[in-house]
Amino acid sequence: MIRQSPPAPNLALIRQYNMPLLLLNIAVIVFFVWTLRIEHGYFIDERGFIFGRDFVNFWHYGQGAWTGAGASYYDPLVYNARLDALIPGHNYPDQLFSYPPHYMLVAAPFGLLGYHMALAVFTFLGLTLYWFTIVRPFPDAPLRIALFVVPTIAVLVICGQVSAFLAVLLVWIYQTLDTRPVLAGLLIALLTVKPQIGVLLPVFLLATGRWRVCVYAGLFSAGFLAVSVAVHGWQAWQDYLTVGISNQSATLFQSSPLVLGLMPTVLVDMAVLGASRSGALMVHALAMATALFFMILVIRRTQDAFLRYAAFLVATFLATPYLMAYDTLVLGWVMLTLCTRFETDRLDRITYRLAMSLCPVGVVLTMFGLPGTPLILALLAVWILKAVPQADTVSALDEAAARAVA
Repeated sequence: MIRQSPPAPNLALIRQYNMPLLLLNIAVIVFFVWTLRIEHGYFIDERGFIFGRDFVNFWHYGQGAWTGAGASYYDPLVYNARLDALIPGHNYPDQLFSYPPHYMLVAAPFGLLGYHMALAVFTFLGLTLYWFTIVRPFPDAPLRIALFVVPTIAVLVICGQVSAFLAVLLVWIYQTLDTRPVLAGLLIALLTVKPQIGVLLPVFLLATGRWRVCVYAGLFSAGFLAVSVAVHGWQAWQDYLTVGISNQSATLFQSSPLVLGLMPTVLVDMAVLGASRSGALMVHALAMATALFFMILVIRRTQDAFLRYAAFLVATFLATPYLMAYDTLVLGWVMLTLCTRFETDRLDRITYRLAMSLCPVGVVLTMFGLPGTPLILALLAVWILKAVPQADTVSALDEAAARAVA
């Protein structure tokens, strides 16, 4: 639990950068709202998407859990015909139904509600959990404000993304790893609905000696899979493995500059530079190996639980080939915890500004045909590495304070 306030220079950095982020969020939301129109009871943006464009998919997963029709939605023609049926006469922009079938089990409660009510409940619940789990433990108002003015929050609200739930889940996993291994295993199993985020979790658990958590995570994941197969059958999984994953991977090379700008991976950067698919995969494999080395290096050099977990998160975001910038909302928690516990230098403060602005920076770079957002994640890895020597000093001071209180 976070108790202390950041050193004065760190607090000043956070306070000063909150205003530009707030103004940016206001500008984005005002521009978005200005472009909306109402059509058959839905708010439609200038590109033809319903307000909460990503939640549309989540909502259909929820409906598919009850109707059994979701398995057929991995076929883009079937699913986009379903989207077209939402608004009479409206040719809805193409979207993909590409997450694993057990995602339907998580989304099922929202499928029982009408679209607007489901979106409202989803957004309120996500932000409420985000407040109580991540924001409120920080004692200073500037830190709390920073966690709400990060541009990812604006994207979350506009698009209806699961970013807040994902950030909360990742922090819950951290909080339960050493105290409640059964619950940690269950939470990790839930994370398999976004498998790209857990790509390094087994390695992290084994490297840190958390065998019990690893076993429980495997058991719960197998149970989750069994329930999904019992409810939706093997065909849904076959369609996901043969069609869904293929459709999802196509977005890595065939999306618009806006979408590519929201994907801070080495693989996408290589695509932006015009590399071939094989060449991009080779470079990304090297980045994945480097990320894994970084994580193991931090684990070997320190016993600090937070730094180890922070290294796992950053390494995951560097290693995964499929990542959206709004999935990195948890990095706000990582950076503010670093600012609270450790001194920072000029490079750390630059990294803070860039990483807090990951969404807009990525979009701007890609619009000009430039790569670079994975370098921001690499800078964050450097920040964590530089904090490792400080961790022993901080731990010693904490122990001394605890003895003084005793």
